[in-house]
Amino acid sequence: MDTITTGRHLASRQSRRNLLDPLVEDSMCRLNKQARNDPSARSIALIRVADISALQVKRHPGWSAEDRKKIAGYLNQLDLLEPAKRSPLQAPRFTGAYRYRCADRHCRGHQQTLWDWEFVALQRRLDQLTDAEAEEQLRNMFLTQLCAADRDVAFYVGNQAARPQSFSVGGVYAPRRPTARYRPRVNR
Repeated sequence: MDTITTGRHLASRQSRRNLLDPLVEDSMCRLNKQARNDPSARSIALIRVADISALQVKRHPGWSAEDRKKIAGYLNQLDLLEPAKRSPLQAPRFTGAYRYRCADRHCRGHQQTLWDWEFVALQRRLDQLTDAEAEEQLRNMFLTQLCAADRDVAFYVGNQAARPQSFSVGGVYAPRRPTARYRPRVNR
């Protein structure tokens, strides 16, 4: 961590778009196929979303015995660089999963778990609300606002070495679409 330096600060949304937009791909279907056929296929991507049918929000069941074992292993692991005592990872209140179609013209749909840090952080801020109220707020932010019609939505997706064919959504890239004022002209 001590060797990380800031190369440059991206102050404007447009400067971020200039870096990220060229990385957006159209086909989650193709990424899935590549992962099934080649163990060394890419494990992360930024995938354009054609349409979203749902954001399923469910109560988290709590950590499984296997999860608790992994967390305990992490807590008991010595770290010379980080001497502070670690605290156990708290289970989120809810899990989320997007149902969507990618921009591949043959797409029949995808359902992927949402592992977005901001999704969990928002839950923690909503701890005073009832489950129904919190679910509504989560859907409002992660479906209604971030995935609104005026946004160019793409998902940051990734898989794990243990399950390379199973991708999850790690975050939502949702810049606003250019307004008519900034939209490129098309000559006909």
